[in-house]
Amino acid sequence: MFTQPNVERTLYGFWLSPYMSQVAHILSESGLPYRYERVSPFQGSTLTPEHLERNPLGKIPSLRDVNGVDIAESHAICRYLAKIYPEVQKFYPIDDPLFCAQVDAKNDFITFSIAGPFFNWFVVSAYFPKAWKLKVDKEAHIYNLFSVLMSKMWLSRLVNGSRMEPFLLGKEPFLPDFQLFYTLELSQMFSELFEIPEMHLFRDDPALQTFYDAMCERPSTREILAAKESELDITKKELFGGFGAAYLDKHIDRKILGEVFGREV
Repeated sequence: MFTQPNVERTLYGFWLSPYMSQVAHILSESGLPYRYERVSPFQGSTLTPEHLERNPLGKIPSLRDVNGVDIAESHAICRYLAKIYPEVQKFYPIDDPLFCAQVDAKNDFITFSIAGPFFNWFVVSAYFPKAWKLKVDKEAHIYNLFSVLMSKMWLSRLVNGSRMEPFLLGKEPFLPDFQLFYTLELSQMFSELFEIPEMHLFRDDPALQTFYDAMCERPSTREILAAKESELDITKKELFGGFGAAYLDKHIDRKILGEVFGREV
C-alpha cells in the first residue's frame, strides 16, 4: 500500500459517465481521497495529447494514483486499487480466487450483455439521430424496440441468476453492483432527456427497483448523484451542442452512413 499523503490522486472524466462514477464510488466507499478533474468527450477533451498520454484509447475514466502511475479503464482501475489498497478488497476480494471469479462473471456479463449494448442503443436510436439531425425516425424507432427486447431479456437473466439480497451476490455490494447501478441510473436519465420511456431499464421491475433503492441509501451514492446533478446543465449544453456535427465531420464516412439506410439521410 502506498502512503504518500502529500501526493494527490486524481480521477479524470465527467459525472455523466457511469464508468467514472463507478470508480469514484469505489474510492469514496474505501476512504481513498481523490481530486476530480473534468474531461468531457463532448468537448473533445478525451482526444487531447495530454489525455491520450493518460489513456491512449482516448476514453474515460483515467486515474493518476499517488505513486504517479496512470491507470485507464474503469474495471482495470478498480481491480488495480484492490491489489494495492486493502480497503478496496471488500469490493473485489483478491485473496479469494473462487469468489473473484463470481464477481468477474457478473461484471463481464453486465459489460458485454447490458452496459455495452445499452450505449449502442442510446447512440443509434437516440443521440446521433438528434445530434446529426438525421431523417431516420422510423429506423431509429425499430432499433429502439429491438434493443428493448434484448436488454430486458439480458437483465431478466442477470436477476434470475443472482441472489438479489438486495445486491447481486448477497447483502453487500461488489464491483458489478456499482456498474449495474450506474447503468440503470443513466438509463433513467436518458429516458427523460430523450423522451424515450422504454430506455428506463428498471421501471416495473421489483427486484431491480429494490436493488436501486438499496444503492441509493448509501451515503457515497447520494454524494455522487448530487455531483452528477450539479454538473447536469453543463453536460446538457455539451450533449445538445456542437459535438454531434463535429464528430460526424471528423470521424464518420458519410457515404457509408448513406449506404446503411440505402438513401441520403
